[in-house]
Amino acid sequence: MKNQLLVNKNALIFGAKGALGTQVAKSFKDSGANIFLSDINVEGIESSNLGDIRKVDTLNENEVNQYFAWFERENVSVDIVINLSASNPAEYNHGKPALDVSLEQFLIPLKTTTANQFVTAKAAFPIMSKQKKGVIIFITSTLSKVGSPWSAALTASHAATEGLVKSLATEWGSEGVRVIGVRSEAMPDSPTIDYTFTTMGANMDLSREEMQGFIEQQKTALKRLPSTQDTAGIIVLAASDLAGYMTGTILNHSGGHILE
Repeated sequence: MKNQLLVNKNALIFGAKGALGTQVAKSFKDSGANIFLSDINVEGIESSNLGDIRKVDTLNENEVNQYFAWFERENVSVDIVINLSASNPAEYNHGKPALDVSLEQFLIPLKTTTANQFVTAKAAFPIMSKQKKGVIIFITSTLSKVGSPWSAALTASHAATEGLVKSLATEWGSEGVRVIGVRSEAMPDSPTIDYTFTTMGANMDLSREEMQGFIEQQKTALKRLPSTQDTAGIIVLAASDLAGYMTGTILNHSGGHILE
């Protein structure tokens, strides 16, 4: 549903080709934002039905800084930044016992889902601080709180990300920069969760569909899981002026899996 919550705001979306990135880009655009899309999985510039997607490696600080430098040179405000880049969960044995995860694998999500968000946040801050306004949104999951088995690497990464949100919010708030997190429950229409339910289900002798049903019925108060569109809607709220006095907090989009 279209609204005007983000009208005239410029939103930079990293990892825009992923399932959630695509939906966030659509929801931002439908909410009136001017969207600037990037992803590592393109060659140069790629056209999409939402606009051009530029190649940006969010683990390359020089590349990220050069990308942000264009906005400064062209006097284009940077109002919203969200980094939804991530790595393939199979690379770090997500869904497998901790003993099957090597040190190198354990560090992958800490780099590709925590450190890369830090890189884009750090690049955004100088521009936002000059503007005396802006919001940086971090994405985490219920893993940061529930202590799920077979997810040591991603759990550590998401918990670390939530700590980073609080640290940066405290440090940057006086400059008018909000830092906020969105903690989502599993989204079955994303490839990561499809992989997760398949792999974790096998540990419990459950099919992928049975594993989803188990989480829905046994873990959430609402007895259902969110879609990427549902989560994108909360991200729109976090980015909007309706949340203009919120910083350093995590929006709990868990359907009652986490009650606090």
